[in-house]
Amino acid sequence: MSEPEAPTPPAARDPYATPYATPAATPPSYAEHRATIAQQPPPQYGTYGGRPYGPPSPWPVQPQPERRPGTNGMAIAALIFGLIGGIPLAIVFGVIALGQTSNDRQQGRGLAVAGLIGAGLWLLVLVGAGVHAMVTEPERDDTGQITDEGSLSTYDVEIGDCLNGLRDVEDASSVTSLPAVPCTEAHEGEVFASFELAAGDYPGLDGITAQADARCAAALLTYSPRAYENPEIGLSYLYPQQPSWPRDREVVCIAVAVEGTLTGSLANQPGV
Repeated sequence: MSEPEAPTPPAARDPYATPYATPAATPPSYAEHRATIAQQPPPQYGTYGGRPYGPPSPWPVQPQPERRPGTNGMAIAALIFGLIGGIPLAIVFGVIALGQTSNDRQQGRGLAVAGLIGAGLWLLVLVGAGVHAMVTEPERDDTGQITDEGSLSTYDVEIGDCLNGLRDVEDASSVTSLPAVPCTEAHEGEVFASFELAAGDYPGLDGITAQADARCAAALLTYSPRAYENPEIGLSYLYPQQPSWPRDREVVCIAVAVEGTLTGSLANQPGV
């Protein structure tokens, strides 16, 4: 009796093989693939400028705000100084601003032009005032005495000048000019002294008046003892304003007729 044969061992399996793999299906032909795609609905894409793009984003795109160029700072400065009369600064800032705004990258060209126009108008006013002062200024002789009437700047008054219009002045600090005449003609007052206030803080109207009363009275006694004793003659002053302090610290003393007018110089009246 023959011995049974040993069973044949099963073939070794690939441990990485997919279990129960089925044979691959036969791929469709190209014509069948195209037919399948043609039966599917088209994807819902958007368009931009007539050109399709991918699926729309769930977040809508916000339009970017338009960037506007800022206003040139030099142009603003030129306008400000042109309005307040800062002629040199208005011209400098205006010229710089015109150069910086020439390429339209910044706004403000009109402001720069307005500032230059303002500076030009202020310059015309100053030139006109200077010409008017030269034309209307009173004439003086070699000794400095006024020989022909005219409008005299309060910064140009001298001791011995005879003035009018003093009774029309409400605020002596705001006076810039007064009518001046030869002392041989009728006049309201005569300049007889001047002095400078002490340097430091602006003393104010009360402080100026206190100093002017004492110092002008003492100066009038020296200038004309008769005028000092005359009750018909009072005192008036021209004094500096606070904006011009401390560059201008001068007080001008004027002897004024209380009523009527004066004729002749008080300096020719030595006393009783």
